[in-house]
Amino acid sequence: MSRSNKFPRRDSGRPVPPPPPPRSPAHDWGSVPPPGREQRPRTSRQSLQPEWPSRSPFAATATPGEAAAVAEAPKKGRFLTSWTLWGFLLLALISGIGGASAVSLFRIPNLPNCRAIFWPTASAATRLQCADAYADEGSVENLLAAIALVEALPEDHPLRPDINTRVEMWADQILNVADQTFQQGDLDDAINIAKRIPGNTAAANVVSDRIAAWQNTWEQAESIFKKAENHIKASEFREAFSAAIQLRSVANEHWSTTRYDELTSLITRTREDVNILADAERQASWGTVEDILEALEKVAAISSESYVHAEAQQVMKSISRQLLDLAEDALARADSDEARDILSKIPPEADLSEEVADFRTLADAYELIWAGTTSGYESAIVRLQSVGSDRPLYSRAQELKQQWQAELEAVAQLNWAKQVARPGSPASLRAAIAEAQKISSANPLSGEAQDQIQRWREDIALIEDRPYLDRAEILANRGDRTALEAAIQEAQIIPSNSPLYGEAQDAVGDWRWQIQTMDNEPILAQARQFADLGRLDDAIAVASQIPQNQAFYDEAQTAIFAWETEQNASASYQEALLVSRPGTVAALVTAIAVAQTIPEDATDWSAAQESINRWSWTLLDMAETAAGRDVSQGIEIAEQVPSRTEAYAEAQLRLREWQVSFTSSPSE
Repeated sequence: MSRSNKFPRRDSGRPVPPPPPPRSPAHDWGSVPPPGREQRPRTSRQSLQPEWPSRSPFAATATPGEAAAVAEAPKKGRFLTSWTLWGFLLLALISGIGGASAVSLFRIPNLPNCRAIFWPTASAATRLQCADAYADEGSVENLLAAIALVEALPEDHPLRPDINTRVEMWADQILNVADQTFQQGDLDDAINIAKRIPGNTAAANVVSDRIAAWQNTWEQAESIFKKAENHIKASEFREAFSAAIQLRSVANEHWSTTRYDELTSLITRTREDVNILADAERQASWGTVEDILEALEKVAAISSESYVHAEAQQVMKSISRQLLDLAEDALARADSDEARDILSKIPPEADLSEEVADFRTLADAYELIWAGTTSGYESAIVRLQSVGSDRPLYSRAQELKQQWQAELEAVAQLNWAKQVARPGSPASLRAAIAEAQKISSANPLSGEAQDQIQRWREDIALIEDRPYLDRAEILANRGDRTALEAAIQEAQIIPSNSPLYGEAQDAVGDWRWQIQTMDNEPILAQARQFADLGRLDDAIAVASQIPQNQAFYDEAQTAIFAWETEQNASASYQEALLVSRPGTVAALVTAIAVAQTIPEDATDWSAAQESINRWSWTLLDMAETAAGRDVSQGIEIAEQVPSRTEAYAEAQLRLREWQVSFTSSPSE
């Protein structure tokens, strides 16, 4: 609320008398304004006396029928002489006199008509009465009018002490009204009111100090509010709330309540608006038209009075430009309907009307180039020239103009190359390729040019290289070594830059594999014959003759590994038999360990298992024999019986028995 705002006064519902006219030396007594319209002149004491009715009270209160009866009394003498009638008249007379007396007793005299009084001749009492009436209104104007009315009396007037007391009281009331006005939030009005206090009053002595205090309080509150606003604009809401709390301690009711509530509400709304903007930007970043439109709706909901409204407008414009990008993507896909539909969804509030208008020009130009003709490109370039340098999409129009100028040149060059290739001979096709290769790789139509070049090369290959590959395949179909070698030589004539080069090389690889199969299959067969005869060394030596990366090399290596494993297993078994010959516990345990390394697919595996089991039972027998002499020795031997042997389970049973027996026997 600004300083100039007006607040309702306590006298707003009551009539306010006009202020006194300017006092002049010649007419000092006429300086008091007329009283309010509610004041009425007081009547004299005689005027307050009750007026006796000129007619009978009965006539005033009787019914029409009764009045007629009274009027006919002379004609009806018999009724007038009735004692009942005279009693009724006497009772009505007494009641009328009593009522008139009560009204006269309780009627309060009215104030004098202050508006109509000629003040130079008015008494001091009348002035005091009217001044009190003005002061009772309570407004500043009426209080000043009251003061002006009594201050017109001379200083030596007998009522001066009473007048001075009242003037001081009314001046204090004016100062209170000014203070209330300040508390209600109108500093300027409060200062103006305080300055109207007459200078000869005690209240006037504190006016300057009071105004200075008000101004100091106001400046302090405005400084706090401004600091909070700066924090809000910087999205520093914690600091803004801390600043707002300081308003609660300001010595002004308007700032500590109304403006404090406004500030806290402003902080809350601004923080919500900041969150709305962040959420809208996050949703818009997902990139679909639907998400962008929902984001724009969120941004549009931010009030124009919000501190982030300016930022919201920038966000709206930025998000709307994403729609322009999506529209151009649609044009790049040659979908002008979708592009124009996206343009229609850009809100007017985004302030992108000029960009949209320019984009429609770009869309028209795009549609012209889709025909792929030189005339289409030329018309599109002319259309782009309508986008002037003062337009927002001028730079984009210039980029497209340069791009399409290059594409126009490429279209013309490629069309010329196609003209050169029209005869279809290898020479003309090579000449066309040379012309098409003049199109730069940076040109947007470079891909199309390369595709055309590839097709022409395939045409050349079909003309020049296909006969070589066809003759090679015919030779290879004979299947003998000489034919395969001849086919390889024929296919290798095809150059590496030929489109048929890859196909030729695949065929050469197949034919070479057939030759290797002829050479290496007999070698592997001979090695397997040696292995069947048990001549593993000879089998390994023969199979190792097959070169790496040739046919049957992998099969030969697999066979060699199996034969070497067999040799190792046989050697291990012989070693185990040799180790077991001493027959000691250590010898048998070692022999079992060596024999257990023999794989299951080895020829000697079964014999090794028989020996392992036999040696395990021998160890158990030796343990039982030793236990007969010394249980601890039997336990020591039984613990060495290896697992995965036949005697292992039995040895474990004996161990438990011997351990129980050993622990329960008395020590020596």
